[in-house]
Amino acid sequence: MPMEPERDRCLLTECEPCQNPGEPCRFCSGTGWWRPESPRRDENGVISWVRVEEPCRMCASTGNEHNPVRPLF
Repeated sequence: MPMEPERDRCLLTECEPCQNPGEPCRFCSGTGWWRPESPRRDENGVISWVRVEEPCRMCASTGNEHNPVRPLF
């Protein structure tokens, strides 16, 4: 099921990436959702990793890149 970004803007009033959307977020590919892994411990104490879906924290679920990679020179 394709997911859409939850917000049009982040909570900052003077946010340049939200005012002038450029590249899609590199963590969620512009969807506003990402799939990180979360640790789970079973009854025997064995830790395994499970994928979870949650709103992207890196772009505030807007789908816009908020921290673009800048060239070094």
